[in-house]
Amino acid sequence: MNLHVIDTGFFKLDGGAMFGVVPKTIWEKRHAPDANNLCTWAMRCLLVEDGDRLTLIDNGSETNRTPSSSGIMTCTAMIRLMAP
Repeated sequence: MNLHVIDTGFFKLDGGAMFGVVPKTIWEKRHAPDANNLCTWAMRCLLVEDGDRLTLIDNGSETNRTPSSSGIMTCTAMIRLMAP
């Protein structure tokens, strides 16, 4: 069995939404937010190769955003994976 990590882009999420009750002074040292308090995170898929079987595990990202959620999350550099 072989595992392959596939980088599919990045997304930004509001630091307060991501870390909840953890004080900003603690998490901003490791994940510096931008001017809008958004932190950048990687999106990845996992391709499992087992003999002649391929399984793609994709955690997905929300595509039906409301106007209120648009301010706390953005996606950039997303690629689309398609079967031949």
